[in-house]
Parts: sequence; structure tokens; C-alpha cells
Amino acid sequence: MIFRIKQKHEAGFKLWLEKLGYTKKDLADGSSTFTGKGTRKTLSYVFLKNDLTGNAACQVLFDEYEEHLDNPDYLDVKVA
Repeated sequence: MIFRIKQKHEAGFKLWLEKLGYTKKDLADGSSTFTGKGTRKTLSYVFLKNDLTGNAACQVLFDEYEEHLDNPDYLDVKVA
């Protein structure tokens, strides 16, 4: 199954990534990249294509974003 973000969540997800400290770069084709310093290496580069599909990091972070929407006051702390 192909991972795809719904159109109604696009702007909120991008804003949420920026609030988490990711640096956004808009590409000429309408896609976006987000880079994060101090994040886990697997989540340091997020690629969101113009058709609202993304890489593995995008999928993981979008799942967290959806959990945030369901429980905005919930804080999940994981100890390494």
C-alpha cells in the first residue's frame, strides 16, 4: 500500500514539522524537503512529494502527527 497524506493535512503537517525544528525547503516541482539537526538519523531527512507521498521518515513522522491530532496534550517519552 502506498503511503499518502490527505490534502486537508498537508499544511498542518508541514507547519508541525517546522515547529519541531525542521528546516523546510520548497522545490521547483512543488515537493518539499525538511532537514532536522539533533534528530535521529533515520528521521533527519523528510521528503514530501508534490503528490503527497513521502519517504519512510515522512511516514513515521506523519503517524506521530496523527497521534498528536488525536491527543494534543499527550506526551510520549521514549528512553533509549
